[in-house]
Amino acid sequence: MAYLHCHNCDWSQDDFWDFKFHKYGYFHRWGYNPFSVFLSYVFSKDGYWKPRRITHEPYAAHDQGWGRNDPHSWWLILDCFLSMLRKLRRQVFWTEASYAKARDVAIVSGHTLGCPSCNANKLDID
Repeated sequence: MAYLHCHNCDWSQDDFWDFKFHKYGYFHRWGYNPFSVFLSYVFSKDGYWKPRRITHEPYAAHDQGWGRNDPHSWWLILDCFLSMLRKLRRQVFWTEASYAKARDVAIVSGHTLGCPSCNANKLDID
């Protein structure tokens, strides 16, 4: 997994996704992607599918924009789903291979791969 972002503007995307099955993987057995992350939240041992109130620290609830520090578990499922949709919309390079291919095509054509938002040559992988 690698986090791609631009040093010139505030553009960033989620880690590169992986859609491979990991036989011995505990977390994200179906690879790291928004769908596996969503399913891991919903169906984990303490998953949100069980109807109840989940207490969080007040600062965490404020940072997430929940409005209260004990949201209902099903509301958190909705929040996870909306977060997954935001990641899907913002993701430009879905896998590391797609990023490498776009970078190589840009190099072959005599250009550099610029930021999707500001077109500056300041992309960085962490």
